[in-house]
Amino acid sequence: MPPRELPAEALDADAARVRVLSAQTSASVAEADELAQAEARAEAARARAMRLRQQVEAALSDQGNRSGVEGEGESVPSRRRRLHRPSRKALTAAVAVVFSCATLTASGYLVWRHHNVVQQRQRTAEFATAARNAVVMMMSIDPSKARDDMQRFADDTTGLFKAGILLGAEDAVKAVEQSKVSSKGAVQAAAVQSMTEDSAVVLVAAKSEFTKPGQAKPGSRSVRLVVSLQRDNGQLKVSRIEFVP
Repeated sequence: MPPRELPAEALDADAARVRVLSAQTSASVAEADELAQAEARAEAARARAMRLRQQVEAALSDQGNRSGVEGEGESVPSRRRRLHRPSRKALTAAVAVVFSCATLTASGYLVWRHHNVVQQRQRTAEFATAARNAVVMMMSIDPSKARDDMQRFADDTTGLFKAGILLGAEDAVKAVEQSKVSSKGAVQAAAVQSMTEDSAVVLVAAKSEFTKPGQAKPGSRSVRLVVSLQRDNGQLKVSRIEFVP
């Protein structure tokens, strides 16, 4: 249920839409940049592993050439003393293992990062949807069902905000029933400003159309709101709503 007194002047809905959509676009760009940076780091790790492999193979090739030349004049005891050195095949296999581990580590990091990005986008959509629904419910009032509408909105709130809604519910219901003014809300844009796993602050641009008794054409008012959400027993609920001038 909205406060009794709202800003008298109509707010610019187009400006509100630009503001929230810009915030949403900035968040998407930031996520894309982070993913690109992760891919660049993974590619750098693979490149370093490839250079290591090439350097070791070159060193082994030089060692093999020197061994072939020096071995001609070596005695049997000298050759026996060198048998403990790793063979070219063993060193090559070791390099291959290092290269594979580096590649798997880079790939694993990309998968982990992608999973986090997907989860973040899902939470963003969840919070935005919850804020949209709450605003529509708050701004849509039917005088013949004012008490039920008030109760449904109160059920979707939590904390001190819910206590305040319930405290003034009876007076608000009587005021709506006496005025017989009906209203219908519609959300034009919503963008998550900040969030954690269980809470978020969402910017919402909305429009309310209201009809008074005997009025042929409904009036309208555009508003901008800051909606705070909190997870309560697994359900997202409104913990605060502020009107932005």
